[in-house]
Amino acid sequence: MKAYQQAAAQIPGELGRSLRCIPDSLAQQVLEIRLRAGLPPVLTLRDKPHILQTDAPTVLQMQQLLEALCGYSVYSWQESIRQGYITLQGGHRVGIGGKIVQDSQKSIGVCPVLSLNIRIARDSVFPLSAQVKQQLLNEDGLVVAGAPASGKTTFLKQAIQYLSEMGQRVCIVDERCELGSKRLPQHCDLLQNCSKAEGLLWAVRGLSPQVLICDEIGAEEDAQAVCVAANAGVRLIVSMHGCTKQQLLRRPPCRKVLETGAFSSLLFLGNGNALGKVQEVQQL
Repeated sequence: MKAYQQAAAQIPGELGRSLRCIPDSLAQQVLEIRLRAGLPPVLTLRDKPHILQTDAPTVLQMQQLLEALCGYSVYSWQESIRQGYITLQGGHRVGIGGKIVQDSQKSIGVCPVLSLNIRIARDSVFPLSAQVKQQLLNEDGLVVAGAPASGKTTFLKQAIQYLSEMGQRVCIVDERCELGSKRLPQHCDLLQNCSKAEGLLWAVRGLSPQVLICDEIGAEEDAQAVCVAANAGVRLIVSMHGCTKQQLLRRPPCRKVLETGAFSSLLFLGNGNALGKVQEVQQL
């Protein structure tokens, strides 16, 4: 519930008040706040959507809301907006939909803004099993996989905390400012405001981590940086979108990572009421 209220508190005006006034029993189930121009807000719950009975935001209000969420400094968020999102205080990711403005085939913004999807960043309520703890302490790397919104970021936060408790030097490459959104544990360094490719190589060169952790490997440059880091003798724990090993292998960057030989296990996460919980462990 606290995570939801923290996210809702950053939405100004009457819309924000309506979102903050929902019952606590409902707030603790919300996974996403979906806002669309001309339509009432929708709360994504674990089992079904819930339509909020309040006024629908206009296109102008959606644009103004994005500006407010950027702290009225959209320019400072331009690089993030180019990738389709911004990140709120607390690690809540805001996906942006609308008409993409391009310059020389490169997206530079969204105008008008037609939808905003606020994903609530929650800490996992599932304790790490003995098997998962053993996997986290293995000498080889791990790949955490699951569908979108299956809890990969939530799981990685737990992994970071556990590895630090075990005295491991951990470095987080946090491109979206989600993994390092709260106070860091003792043995943990953080790199933000950089691409995964830049951050991984930066960490290898200067921070001497035992474990490198980053979220959502999917681009070719990400895969190349993972390969370089793996060859430098650093253990990696990374996440990818995919529900099966076959799905991952069909995507060239993911296949490249899996075939480095640096990863020993695939951890697949569940959905629904098992967000962030490891449902299956496969050996590579």
